[in-house]
Amino acid sequence: MADYIYTMETRLTPDQLRGVSLVQDVARAQEMNVYLTGGAVRDLISGLPIRDLDFTVQGNPLKLQKDLERAGAAIQGVDDDLKILYVLLPNNVRAEIGMARSETYDKPGKPPAIAPATINEDLRRRDFTVNAMALSLNPGSRGLLLDPANGVADIETKVLRILHNYA
Repeated sequence: MADYIYTMETRLTPDQLRGVSLVQDVARAQEMNVYLTGGAVRDLISGLPIRDLDFTVQGNPLKLQKDLERAGAAIQGVDDDLKILYVLLPNNVRAEIGMARSETYDKPGKPPAIAPATINEDLRRRDFTVNAMALSLNPGSRGLLLDPANGVADIETKVLRILHNYA
């Protein structure tokens, strides 16, 4: 079994690791579960450079804004509809903190209806299997890789699969 925390600690830069700790601590103080998700996890596993950090919280990440600013982060943008914070963490580490959400489509071509969701529901709504992975940063499950669509196997076999017809 892979040790994903070790992989994270050896692949991220020291500044990125400090950013992960900052977001983890701020989310924990607000009693939100937090996960490293999407492209950051894909790039950790595949060995590609990690350019920015993607986090998903179970809860409203907009509630983290003041605490992040107090900790030295700069909020660069806010998407009120999707509940996403675009953050510049200390030492120029770019991050995105989004709400775990579900998306339902009434009709093809129409924007989806958004609702808060669990991390597993959030992963299932993503575009590709290789982007549908999360690394838990929570006490008790820290380091657990959530991979409901078998994205690790697709990375290993160099296959790109979509998760649903809306991707």
